Amino acid sequence: MNTITPEQIVAQARTWLGTKYHHQGRLKKSTRGPGGVDCLGLVIGVIDELGMQDGNGKALVHADEFNYSMYPERGRLVGSISKHLRHVPVEQMHVGDLLLFRTFKDPQHVGLLTNYPGGDLGMVHCNSSAGKVVEQPLSMTWIRMLTHVYRFKKKQLKSIK
Repeated sequence: MNTITPEQIVAQARTWLGTKYHHQGRLKKSTRGPGGVDCLGLVIGVIDELGMQDGNGKALVHADEFNYSMYPERGRLVGSISKHLRHVPVEQMHVGDLLLFRTFKDPQHVGLLTNYPGGDLGMVHCNSSAGKVVEQPLSMTWIRMLTHVYRFKKKQLKSIK
């Protein structure tokens, strides 16, 4: 069993860059097509590719949920993520952490924190406005919308692959 590093999480997320946006999608781009994911699908795909486990030896990807709206659902996303990842203070965030943002009333957008080229913090996320998975700086606009930071638990950073 290999230990997965935050840098590996980021590197794996970057392999999804350019994958087309598709609500509830879980398909990475390939030579056969543009794929299709949303922000949560990106995270689920990265978890699956790395073989991350839930601490009981089962694939963490089994925690995936479907049938969610494109719009906030009264704490559903926060509740789901809180069951599986460890909440950390914003001041303690580091590369590889999961970021949760509020773009409307409730939080409903996620991204993975990166070390953006040039030394700044950035994130890989599926940006519906861009229509695909992108990496961009963690700007003040995004920081103002940031509501939660989550970290994978040590027992989840063991690969079952």
